[in-house]
Amino acid sequence: MNLKKLLILILLVLPAILVAQEIEVKGRVTSSDGMPLAGTTVLIKGGNVGTVTDIEGNFSLNASRNDIILFSFLGFKTIERQAGLSFMEIVLEEDYVLTEEIVVVGYGTQRKIDMTGSVSSLSGDALLTAPSPNLTNTLTGKMTGVITSQQSGKPGDDAPLFYIRGKSTWGDNATLTIVDGVERPINQVDPNDIESISILKDAASAAIYGARAANGVILITTKRGTGKETRLNYSGSFGVQTPTIIPKMMNSYQYAKYLNLARYNIGSQLLFTQDQIDGYQNGTLPDTDWWDASLHKYAPMHQHSVTIDGGVDKTKYFISGGFLDQKGLYDLASFQRYNVRSNIDTKIGNYFTLGFDLSGRLEDISDAASGDGVFSTVLNSAPTEAPYVPNHIAERGLQANGQNVSPIGVADHSGYAERKISSFNSNFKATYDVPWIDGLEANFSYSYDRAYARNKTFTDVYDYYIHDRLTDTYDKKTSGGGKNLYEIAGDETRTTLQASLNYQTALAEKHNISAVLVYEESAYTGTNLSASRYSYYSSSIPEIFAGPEKDQKMGGYRWNNARRGYAGRVNYGYMGKYLLQANFRVDGSYNFHPDNRWGFFPAVSAGWRASEENFIKDLNIFDNLKFRVSYGEFGNDRIGQFQYLSAFVVGPSSVIGDSYIPGLQESVLPNPNVTWETARNTDIGLDWGILKGKLSGEFTYFRKNTRDILMVRDAVVPESAGVSGLLPQENHGEVDNYGFEALLRYTDKWGDFGVTVEANTTFARSKIVYIGEADGINDLQRRTGRPFDQFFGYKAVGIFKTQEEVDAWADQSGFGAYGVGDIKYANIDDRDGKNVIDGNDITAIGRSQVPELVYGLNLNLSYKRFSLTTNWQGAAMFDQMLRWDPFNLDANALAIFMDSWSTDNPDAKYPKLYAGMRPNNRVNSSLWLYDGTYVRLRNLELAYSFDCSQEWLKRANINGLRLFVSGNNLLTFSAMKDFDPESPQIEPGHRSYFYPQMRTYNFGVNIQF
Repeated sequence: MNLKKLLILILLVLPAILVAQEIEVKGRVTSSDGMPLAGTTVLIKGGNVGTVTDIEGNFSLNASRNDIILFSFLGFKTIERQAGLSFMEIVLEEDYVLTEEIVVVGYGTQRKIDMTGSVSSLSGDALLTAPSPNLTNTLTGKMTGVITSQQSGKPGDDAPLFYIRGKSTWGDNATLTIVDGVERPINQVDPNDIESISILKDAASAAIYGARAANGVILITTKRGTGKETRLNYSGSFGVQTPTIIPKMMNSYQYAKYLNLARYNIGSQLLFTQDQIDGYQNGTLPDTDWWDASLHKYAPMHQHSVTIDGGVDKTKYFISGGFLDQKGLYDLASFQRYNVRSNIDTKIGNYFTLGFDLSGRLEDISDAASGDGVFSTVLNSAPTEAPYVPNHIAERGLQANGQNVSPIGVADHSGYAERKISSFNSNFKATYDVPWIDGLEANFSYSYDRAYARNKTFTDVYDYYIHDRLTDTYDKKTSGGGKNLYEIAGDETRTTLQASLNYQTALAEKHNISAVLVYEESAYTGTNLSASRYSYYSSSIPEIFAGPEKDQKMGGYRWNNARRGYAGRVNYGYMGKYLLQANFRVDGSYNFHPDNRWGFFPAVSAGWRASEENFIKDLNIFDNLKFRVSYGEFGNDRIGQFQYLSAFVVGPSSVIGDSYIPGLQESVLPNPNVTWETARNTDIGLDWGILKGKLSGEFTYFRKNTRDILMVRDAVVPESAGVSGLLPQENHGEVDNYGFEALLRYTDKWGDFGVTVEANTTFARSKIVYIGEADGINDLQRRTGRPFDQFFGYKAVGIFKTQEEVDAWADQSGFGAYGVGDIKYANIDDRDGKNVIDGNDITAIGRSQVPELVYGLNLNLSYKRFSLTTNWQGAAMFDQMLRWDPFNLDANALAIFMDSWSTDNPDAKYPKLYAGMRPNNRVNSSLWLYDGTYVRLRNLELAYSFDCSQEWLKRANINGLRLFVSGNNLLTFSAMKDFDPESPQIEPGHRSYFYPQMRTYNFGVNIQF
C-alpha cells in the first residue's frame, strides 16, 4: 500500500520536476523561402533571457520546458513557441507592414511610412561593403540628394566635396553633421561603429536644427549594446592602391621631335639633332618614364576593427577599436589612424536610464614638403634625361629632369610635412520615463569634446647633377629653397548641453500624437600658435629652438563661438492615413550683433497615405502609396565672426621725436546689420510600393530659395567712394536651387537566389537670382540667371588654317601675337563695329563645374553562401577646365598634343606648339572645356559565408566567418582619357596637377565569436 502511494506521488511530482528542469534548446530560424535569418531575436517571454541567431540562423539557449519563446525579426511576423522540443525549426513569415524601417530624425526617430519630410537613410552594414579609408566616399551613389566629387586620393586627405542638393551660397556650403546628437566631424567616426546614417534634405526634416541646417543635415547613430550575450567581432582587410588614371606623356622620341618643332615655331635654337631623335626612336638613347622612376606603382593599405557588444543584467555595452595604415605613392606620403569607442547604457530601477559614451581618435598624416607639387614635377620632366647619373659619377646620384630639379629628390629628399591630430569625445546622457504620464520621456545630455592638432613642415635641400649632352659632363648642384621650418599647433574645445521632453500617445486607436521640445546650447573655443625659422645649418635637429633667430616669425590667434536654441516638433496621424507635422527652431548665435542674434525657423509638412483608403485597397495594387508636401525655413550662420565690429591691422608707422610709434588702420568697415543666410524650401513627394513591397520607389521635387547671402558690394560701389578694400560683407545675395530626386528598388528571392536592385538619381540646378552686378554690365558676362561656378571665357570656333583666314577675321591682337595655327575666337559682341575680339566677347561657355545630374545603381546578388555587391555611380551635365602649356620652359607635354596644328596636320584638335607661353592660346576658352560625364564602378565585393555548424568552426567557438574580395573605383567610363573625371580644374599658374584618385583592391575577413 505504501509502495502504491509512493508511485502515485512520483507520478504527480515528476511532471512538475520535468517542467521546471532547464534544458538546452537549439534551433534554426529561416524565412518562408528557406533563407537563414541572422540576427533574429530569440527571447523567453516575460523575462530578459535571450539570444540572437548567428549568420546561419542557428541559436541555442537554456529554458524550462514550459517557457514560451518569442522569435522576432524586423519585417517578419513575431511568433511564439513552447520550449518543449530540444531542436526547433522556426519559419518566420514576412509582414510587409513592418518592413517600413525606423529612421533617425532630428532629436528622435520615426517610422518611414509616417514621415512627411525628405530623408534618405542607410544602414551601417551598407557602409562596410568594399571598405574605404574615408567614410564620405562610401556614401557616393547610395543615397538620393547626395552630390560628391572626390578630387584627390592622398592618404588622409581624400575626402570628397560633399553637397546635399547642390551649392546654394558663396560662403560655407558644408553640411551639418550630428553624431549621436552632437555636432562632430563626419570623418571622426569608424564605419564599423555606425548603426545608421540619415540625411535630412528639406526644411520639414532639417529646420529643427535651425541656423545650421540650410545645407542639409547628416545624422549618424553609433551602435549600442544589445543587452544579450556578449559578441566579439573582428573585421580586417588588406589591399593595395594604384591610380585610376595616369596621364599619358610623350616618350623621349616624341618629346625630342615635338619640342624641336615648338622651338622652331618661336625661332629658337633646336635642342636635339636628328641623330639624337633617331637614337631616342630606336632605343639607343634614354627613354625615362618619370612616373615609374619617381613613384610607387602600388601603395599598400590595411585596416582592422574589433567590436564587443552585449549586456549584463540591466547594463548594455558596445566597445570598439580600429586601426588604419595607408601608404602613399612615395615614401613620405602615409596616413595612420587609431580610434576607440565605448558606449555604455545602464538602467536604474524601472524608469531611469544612464548612458556614457567615450571615443578617441589619433591621426598621423605625412607628406612631402612640396605636397602635390611632386606630381607636377614628375609630369613636367623631360623623358630624355635619366633619373640617376652613372655610378662612377656618384652612386645613386640624382640627375636633373631637364628643369633643374629631380622629381625623386622632390618626392623623397626635399623635406616633409606632417599633421598630427588627437581628439577626445564624451557624452553623458540620462533618460527618465515619467511613470505618472504614460508616453512622456525626459532626456538630458552633456558632451565635452577636445581636439589637438600640430602641423609641421620642414623643407630640405638635396644634391643633384645636370647632364651636359655636348660635353657629356655632370655638374653637381644643390636644390634651392633652403632648410626652413614652420610649425603651428592648436586646440579646440566644444561643449554641448541638451534637455528635451518627448511625448507619444494614441487616442481611441485613431489619433497618434507625438511631440518633442528641446533646449540646446553649445560653446566652441580654440587657440593656435605658429612659429617659423629659416636657413637651418643642419637637418639633424628640425626643431624651432635649433634654427637661427634671424627673420624668425611668430603668430597666433584665438576664437570662440556660442549658440543657444529652442526647438520643437509635433506629429499627428489619423488612422494611419492623414499625417501632419509642424516644427520650429529659435536660434541665437554669437556671430551676430546682440540686436540681431535671434532667428526663427518654422516648417510644416503633410502626408496622405492613400494606400490606407478603401478605394485604393480595393484596387489590390498598392501596398504603400503616400503623397507628401512640405514647406519651411532654415538658416546658415557659418560666417566670419565679429563682422559687426570694426577691424584693425598694423598700418603705417611714424617716428615722433626719437620714438617709433606703430600705427593702426581700419581693415574693414563694420556691418552691425549682418545676419543669417536664410533658405525657404518646398518639397512635393510620392512614395509607393507594390508586389508586397518587392517593387517600390520614391520621387521628390524640390525648390529652395536662399537669400541674405553674405557678399561684398564691390561691383556696385564705385572706386571713387574711397572705400575700396574696406567694404564689409552684406546680406544681399540670392540663389535658387531646384530639381528632383528619384529612387527605384526591387528585391526578391527564388529559392537559394536573392536579388536587390536599387537605382537612384538626383537632378539639382542652381540659378543666381541676385549677385550685385554693376549697372550696364554686358549681358554676355552677367552671372545673374546662371548656375553656380558657371565657366566664362571666349568661344573658340576653330584654328586658323591660312593667313587669308587670319586677315579676314576679327582682330585678336589684344591677346598678343597670333597667326596661322592659333585658336580663333568668336566675335560675339561687335556693337561698336570695330571688329575686334576683346573683353566684351567673354561669355558663358559650357556648363558649371558642379554636376547637375548624379546617379547610382546598387546591385546585391546572393546564392546560397555567396554574395555579390556592386555600386555603380556617375555624374553628368558638368564640364571640366583642363588647360595646359605644352613645352613651356622645355617641360614635357601630354601625348594628346601630338595632335597639334602643323602644315602636315592642318585639321588638328589643338593649336600650334610653342616652346613657351602663347597668350592667345592661354585665355579661358571653350577649347579647353571637357564634358565631365562619367560612369564608375565605385565599389564591388564578392563574399563567401561559411556554415558555422561545421565542427572545426564550433570547436573554435566561431559563430560567423566571412571572406571577401573587394575593390573601389575599379572601372571608369568617360570621354576624359588623361585625367580622372572628378579631377579638379587645371590652369597653369593657378592649379597644377594633383595627387591622383586611387583604385583599390582588397582581401578581407569578418569573424564573429
